[in-house]
Amino acid sequence: MLRNHGQHRFGRNGMAGSGFNMVTKGGKAPSKAAAKKKAPKKEEPIEVAEAEVVEECVEEGLLARNPARSTALRDLWFDDISKIVDKADISEKDKKEFLFLNLTNSLLDMVIDIVPGEVAKIIAENMDDFLAIAIVNKENKVNLLQMFRDDFVASKGTDFEDEDQLMAALTAYEDEWWNGKRKDLKGKSPNQALIGMAEKYDLK
Repeated sequence: MLRNHGQHRFGRNGMAGSGFNMVTKGGKAPSKAAAKKKAPKKEEPIEVAEAEVVEECVEEGLLARNPARSTALRDLWFDDISKIVDKADISEKDKKEFLFLNLTNSLLDMVIDIVPGEVAKIIAENMDDFLAIAIVNKENKVNLLQMFRDDFVASKGTDFEDEDQLMAALTAYEDEWWNGKRKDLKGKSPNQALIGMAEKYDLK
């Protein structure tokens, strides 16, 4: 079941550390975590002479962050997964979805398998929460995290002396906001919408 967002990553740990420097006094970042909001350093485009399509994607910005890893995974998996898809007795349209599901499943398995067990559990939980929020946002044409930030600023202001004062204000506001019913969520609270989405997709 989805965690209670009023007391979880999308509350104190998720937003105060990575998006709430805008509500601290003077606009200063409240913690080192806020500094991590900066865009990650882009990797240099790889040089693979025979992979013009990869180079074109890099130029278009489609593979700007992970061109080397994407190409390595292509060489590792693409042929084998393509053979599985080609042998499947399904329509050409369904083969695209089948290919996507096989690729994403392999990638997610790898992400979970290459880290220690406790870290894998945290990654899986965060991924489930992220997916639930992303789909709720998409289906309702909203942005829950941005809405929370905006409503918090409108309700509590931006004048906080330090991170402790900010965190205290966030803690007091979180439970009310995540459990309050909203018209833009068809009368559900954000937590109700997220729990329902988690149940729909069997996200833990």
